[in-house]
Amino acid sequence: MATNTVEGILQCSDGFQIALEADIAENTEASLTTNTTYSIVATQAGTFAPGKTVTHGLIQSDNNISYAYILSEGLIAAIIPCSVKGVSTGAVPRLCKPYTLKSGDTVRVLTLTAAARNSAVGVYTNSGTERIFICTPSGAATNTYVDSQTGNGLGDTLQGQSILRASACSIDGSKIESLGAFVIDAKNNVVGAVPITNPISSQPLKAGSMPIPVQLNFALQVKTNA
Repeated sequence: MATNTVEGILQCSDGFQIALEADIAENTEASLTTNTTYSIVATQAGTFAPGKTVTHGLIQSDNNISYAYILSEGLIAAIIPCSVKGVSTGAVPRLCKPYTLKSGDTVRVLTLTAAARNSAVGVYTNSGTERIFICTPSGAATNTYVDSQTGNGLGDTLQGQSILRASACSIDGSKIESLGAFVIDAKNNVVGAVPITNPISSQPLKAGSMPIPVQLNFALQVKTNA
């Protein structure tokens, strides 16, 4: 399995910058540590700068990328925008909410091969919760996303909350036959949509044309033709 040299930056409320770098195997979620050009040793972000409040961030890889986030005490504390190198919007994006690092917090990244069809949807809710939902289409089907940590569906994970901001990524392009990832209610009605961006050609940005309500038995789906 090939590796990607993954680069990242976390910008803090007081102007402090945390440069990140690591060689990470494709198709394997792994930790992204500090760049040793600017730190003495490769260190987890929370250990390097505990108490610093991260307000902006960006992670980039060589070939393809699915998601990046700050992991704290077993939960996703903050989703970090990501893309392939060279296709950023030109500014380091703001996180959905500021996050104050704790000792032991880690930055986690899933990089991919250029042909990998993994799709990920990152959401931010009215309760401040951030979750990542994933699926890997392999043919003509309606594909249902599940929570990246628990394997549960959208409704089981976020029942009673509303999605305020969301972004989705996939390289599938013309293979996608829904306008992005659809939120479906228990009666199979579409109650929300998250446009899907190819992270190889453009940096996915969190859309704010929400809210999307979520109740039990709601699902997050994408339809593909191949």
